[in-house]
Amino acid sequence: MQLGRAGLPVLILGWLCLAAPTLWDFLFGVWSGFSQGHELLLLTVAGWLVWKHRHPDDRAPQGAWPAWFWLAWGLGVLAYAFGRSQEFIRIELLSVWWLAMLLTWLARGWAGLRRTWFAWLFCLFAMPLPFGLVLMLTAPLKEAVSALAAGILSGVGYPIGRSGVVLTVGQYQLLVAEACAGLHSMFILEAMGLLYSHLAGHTSRWRTIWLAIMAVPVSFVANVLRVMILVLVTHHFGDAAGQGFIHDFAGIVLFALALVLMATVDWVLGWIWPDGPAQPAAVNVALTTEAAPERAAVERTARASSAMRPLLLAASLLAAAGLAHLARPEASPQANARALVPLEALFPQRVGEWQPDPVSVGFVRPAFEQAKKFQMYDQVLERVYVNPAGERVMLSVAYGRQQSVGLQMHRPEVCYKAGGFEVGPVSAGEVDLPGHVLRVKRLVATMPDRQEPITYWRLLGDQLVTDEVRFKLDQVAAGLKGRGIDDGLLVRVSSLGDDAEAAWRLQAAFVRALDQAQDDAQRRRTTGARAGAGGS
Repeated sequence: MQLGRAGLPVLILGWLCLAAPTLWDFLFGVWSGFSQGHELLLLTVAGWLVWKHRHPDDRAPQGAWPAWFWLAWGLGVLAYAFGRSQEFIRIELLSVWWLAMLLTWLARGWAGLRRTWFAWLFCLFAMPLPFGLVLMLTAPLKEAVSALAAGILSGVGYPIGRSGVVLTVGQYQLLVAEACAGLHSMFILEAMGLLYSHLAGHTSRWRTIWLAIMAVPVSFVANVLRVMILVLVTHHFGDAAGQGFIHDFAGIVLFALALVLMATVDWVLGWIWPDGPAQPAAVNVALTTEAAPERAAVERTARASSAMRPLLLAASLLAAAGLAHLARPEASPQANARALVPLEALFPQRVGEWQPDPVSVGFVRPAFEQAKKFQMYDQVLERVYVNPAGERVMLSVAYGRQQSVGLQMHRPEVCYKAGGFEVGPVSAGEVDLPGHVLRVKRLVATMPDRQEPITYWRLLGDQLVTDEVRFKLDQVAAGLKGRGIDDGLLVRVSSLGDDAEAAWRLQAAFVRALDQAQDDAQRRRTTGARAGAGGS
């Protein structure tokens, strides 16, 4: 049955009640750290493609809406309510996308969906990729871009060195990050390549296929050129120029270079697979031969029997929006109270024979600089301690009041990879404290000429996190039951040295000294509840 004249605007308005807050949060709000700046462009292009491919022959489905549509609609509405309330941004965005396709089917039928298939596929390039997947695929990509850029510049006489993904030119060091040569930039360039191939409208199938395939090496070359531009600007004009406007402008240059390269590749492929004559458009005989009186009778019957259907669908959209708002997890009262306590009050300045060393350098902050961008931490504390023997350890503490499934602290093994380190396997360990066994994680992060053994632990409220699966299930259960979610604390102790076992022993000694320097309330907050008090 067809939608009435007012039915489609009502449904679009209901859909906007879901889509508008979701897209705002993703592009400009709490989830903006997960966006790369190109999503608005992609979604605008997708909307333009849907509008461009409208056709007067597109017709809404006739007769009663099938059972599969009601099932698909119900799943989309429930997925939105669950994804938004529990802060699963990918489920939330996919549900908005899914409901938009169902609305297109209601308005244009299968013919309309077939005409706009590329637009819906193109929308998926705006979805945020899982951070773990990005890191896994980005590391070799950044390494290759860094090596090629350094090799070319060194070959023409520039004093450039490379250590992993860190480039040294003169007195400056540059970290080749995801935004400059990572999976995200490759993803958007591949999307632009597919768009170019689609809009070119070549009749040669092989030319279209190879044009889409060549978007990958084209985007890689464009990334190399972008890194070279930033290195040259930094070398000649200083770090402020390389990290300021020119850094952002290089992103625009990246797309311009990619477009020129794609056009060049397209021209070359045209010599190999030239376009043939265009196929004449098929005539929709069914629509031209259908008896007008019969069609009018069907339409009148459909309008009479479906007056309430659009209102029912719109009501389900509004209900999903309201349910998602009411069910959004909030921090527990205890977490709100603990958020008022500064981290400096929990960790003493002097820890036994250890005292702060304000002149120490050489430690990096990959976990915290990356996480600040994602708005995960409310407080961060970093200190370097030194003992009378000259041994140094770095204490890094991050506190986040909101620890839902979607917004939670990144573990060091994730964030060190984002900082260009190679991260070894994570092993479990224990530090014996009076009346308490502190279960910790240990790993080693390395760069050329640098090795950093790390000990860390996490707490949800005052309970140690020892099981990741149970941790996530507890978070989901807290959100679904409407009870407050506890806050999170991540404590990291690290040092520099080639002997990992000796470094971990040194770090354990520091943790024991820290425990002795704290009072009971501080210990509960920083190392977890003691035995007999609900500790894990």
